[in-house]
Amino acid sequence: MITEVRSDLKDFRTAHFEAGMNIVLAEIATDSTEHESTNGLGKTTLIRIIHFCLGGSIARDRVLSHPALAGVSFGLTFTHDGRDVRVDRRTNENGVLVSTAFIEGADVEAISTHGDQSLISSDDWLKVLSRLFVKDAYVAKLGKYTPSFRELFLYQARIGKEAYVDPLQAFSNQSGPQRRLVISYMLSLNWDKQRDLQEEQQQKDRISKAIAALEEVKDSTDEQSIGDLEAERVVLEKQIEAKSKEVAGFNVRQDYDALESRLNEVDRRIHDLVNDNHSDTRLLEYYERSARDAPASDPDQPLQILSDAGAIFKEEALRSLAEVAQFHAQIYRNRHEFLRAEIARLRRQIGARSREIDALSSEKRELLRTLQSSGALATLIELQRGLTDLEALHDSLVARIDERKRFDTRKDTLSASMIETRALLKRDLEDRRATTDEVIGLFADYTRFLYGNSGRLSIDVKQAGYNFGISIDREGSDGVDQMVVFCFDLAIATLRARRRAPLNVLIHDSTMFADVDPRQYGLALQLAASKAEQEGFQYICCLNSGALPLEHLGSFEIKGAIRLRLTDDGDKGRLLGRKLPPREKT
Repeated sequence: MITEVRSDLKDFRTAHFEAGMNIVLAEIATDSTEHESTNGLGKTTLIRIIHFCLGGSIARDRVLSHPALAGVSFGLTFTHDGRDVRVDRRTNENGVLVSTAFIEGADVEAISTHGDQSLISSDDWLKVLSRLFVKDAYVAKLGKYTPSFRELFLYQARIGKEAYVDPLQAFSNQSGPQRRLVISYMLSLNWDKQRDLQEEQQQKDRISKAIAALEEVKDSTDEQSIGDLEAERVVLEKQIEAKSKEVAGFNVRQDYDALESRLNEVDRRIHDLVNDNHSDTRLLEYYERSARDAPASDPDQPLQILSDAGAIFKEEALRSLAEVAQFHAQIYRNRHEFLRAEIARLRRQIGARSREIDALSSEKRELLRTLQSSGALATLIELQRGLTDLEALHDSLVARIDERKRFDTRKDTLSASMIETRALLKRDLEDRRATTDEVIGLFADYTRFLYGNSGRLSIDVKQAGYNFGISIDREGSDGVDQMVVFCFDLAIATLRARRRAPLNVLIHDSTMFADVDPRQYGLALQLAASKAEQEGFQYICCLNSGALPLEHLGSFEIKGAIRLRLTDDGDKGRLLGRKLPPREKT
């Protein structure tokens, strides 16, 4: 039970609370203008201070982190095991002053002592709260994830509008696994098996992502099966086998470079000889054709031609013509001898070259056979490098296959384990029917009290583990969502009170009743007051005086439950005793 909320601010409105029903009421002064309201008087700030003293962060709290409150101390006192525990914390320090007796045996080291209080770090304070207030989970599962005090207290003291929309959600963007785990703990279900199932699902998700990453290729996003990878392995092993044989049969010659140079030289010589033979063969054909076409020499032919033409020559002239004929005859003979000699020479040259070509061709064949059966050291090194590359590719592929098989095996193992865990949760849920029936019955009773119809709180096991469902017939009433949250929270507080849970306090802001029909509003206050007294838990609610359903409170005397009045009648009527100036824009 929380008994006091305080601050070292000069005009802070200290709040004193008692067991059962407690109301913080925000009022409008009689002389207030129509522009003034009960918003901003400090109702929500009071809840934030309680969270801050009980380990909450103010990093995103625009009120408590205001520069005007730098270094201010806020504190509260609560009862635990029949004794008062004082907690004080400054906004600009990473430490908490707490009653020394409360942390004895909590395995934390005090930074310093101040009278009957010890200063410990904020992290140690969180550990102390979880160890003492979530003791069964903290001690039994030390070293593994357990619901923390902070996670649970966000359901006991909801803060922010988003916290009053869904009873199963304490803040916006809260993950489904966290909700299931915390709620299963609050409902006394098998939360540790729920935790195991969630951890297995996270491992399975990580393995699925790892498998997808393993199967990524440059130009495709299609996932290769293990069969595809095995086929690729077989092809690669065939290539390695062929390359290995090539390397094993390779004969290194020290004179490989000289042989290769001689082969190039022989090849060039053959090429030159073939070209020369081609040229001489064409010339030979020309000479042979000229020899066949040469005319026979006739010394009388010139005189016969002139005589036939009717020419009469002197004897001296006839003698000269005979000499000319003989000269021509000699020219023909010389040409014939030249052609015969050239033809013979060309034939000899062509024959000699052909024989040399045959010899060089034989040498070339021998060189090729030698080079094909052996090679240079550089060639062998290149072959070995190719083999090494193939083997490295093969090793990588085999490792990939093994890793994929290992992931698949682990994935299958996890899937089987998750099926077994879900089956265990279902059996366990049947064994805990008395517990679940109790909270289901409480929720049905409370919703029926408000609306005449029983709401349904269902609990079963599905794929992700525990599944919680809440529904209620609306019947056109306003604020039904908030009242569903109210009934759920009240049922949990009742259940905790019956289990003798420590620090069993339920706190609601005025947001809970903002849009609620006055009839249900009045019934809710009556229900909270009666159940808090009957079951033994503390209920603190922040209300606005202008919205009070005074005509629907029945026998409930609201004045007797008011512990603090906040007004807009000057700054001293506010919780902080002052109005914070606007923040400077940055």
